[in-house]
Amino acid sequence: MVDVHYAGVKNYLPEELYAALEKCLTPVLAAHGGASGKKVMIKPNLLEYRKEYDPASIHPELLVTLCRFLRDKGAAEIAVIENPAVRSADMIVKTMNISDRLSELGVTVKNCARYEKTGMPEKCRFHQLEIATEFRDYDLVIDFAKAKTHAMMVLTCGVKNLFGLIRGSERLTWHLAVGRNFDEFADMLLDLYLLVAPKVTLLDAVVGMEGNGPGSGDPVELGFIAASADALALDASVAKYLGVDETPVLKQAAERSILPEYCDNGDIPEVRQIKLPEPPEKKLEWGVYFPVKLRKLLRSVLLSRPVVDRKQCISCGLCAQKCPPQTLKMRNGVPKFDYIGCIRCFCCQEFCPRGAITVEKSRSLKFVSFLEKVIRKLNLVRPSRRKK
Repeated sequence: MVDVHYAGVKNYLPEELYAALEKCLTPVLAAHGGASGKKVMIKPNLLEYRKEYDPASIHPELLVTLCRFLRDKGAAEIAVIENPAVRSADMIVKTMNISDRLSELGVTVKNCARYEKTGMPEKCRFHQLEIATEFRDYDLVIDFAKAKTHAMMVLTCGVKNLFGLIRGSERLTWHLAVGRNFDEFADMLLDLYLLVAPKVTLLDAVVGMEGNGPGSGDPVELGFIAASADALALDASVAKYLGVDETPVLKQAAERSILPEYCDNGDIPEVRQIKLPEPPEKKLEWGVYFPVKLRKLLRSVLLSRPVVDRKQCISCGLCAQKCPPQTLKMRNGVPKFDYIGCIRCFCCQEFCPRGAITVEKSRSLKFVSFLEKVIRKLNLVRPSRRKK
């Protein structure tokens, strides 16, 4: 049984954050012999920081308070190591205006730099991953995540945060390889979780993100932080308090029998339904046979798709640069989508600095979804049978 510890906190005032960390993080550290004399690596979510209180990343005041907390607990060394998608970790920390404060605490901030292809644990489904291996140099790894919605994974917390340990170019490759199959992408994240096995997972959910996450959604007051010795247990626990019934990660973890049993402790949050992104349909199964070419055409026409708001677009071209299959092109300063070649990884939506790209359900799909409900209700179509 894994414990998930909660502490209620309504704002980012240092003294209140410190008290909350004392409440929920102390028992998790104690289970690993505390932090005294240990080298500690913090892997935070530093996706981007474009404005004050930007919910795309963990809050800067909580990062500073965490480092001060660990120093007070006797940590011998503290390093903040991350691999942001666009800018470097130290540049984002400078934008947060906390570089000097971290330096005064003796904290180093750097990008992941040492990547190696590594063998995987027995329960993994992918045989090899190329990841940043700096985490092996530390006695204690803290997976420091932000509570946010996500177009592909519905919710991003502890497990998804570890994706930042994969090299940027390799992340695009993974999106290209399994972008059409969200369950496979979730399996890759679970394999990464099994490989790294962070001893501590901490979640910033004082203010989270809902809607068009993980980069351009709206801030939402959640009022808590959470900590656990198991990232997957924390994800499962937090999901239910955010009104999320299922995510690809939790679904695949249950199917693989690796979802741990857990017990919630502390200031248990009230259940609230956060606004989720428009759910992208992963597959079309109507119990009838479609030829492969027709199926591809139907997917391009029917599946949820990224769309651009031209009024919000600043023509930076970052979406085209980050498109794994390179099917998105800039035409006259405006993103032009090739929906037949689009793999629905939604990297364009994730990296858009202005939130100009969103996920939209097509009118065709809305009509077909309605038609499907009618067909199923009237039992007009039965599942096709395959020859053994």
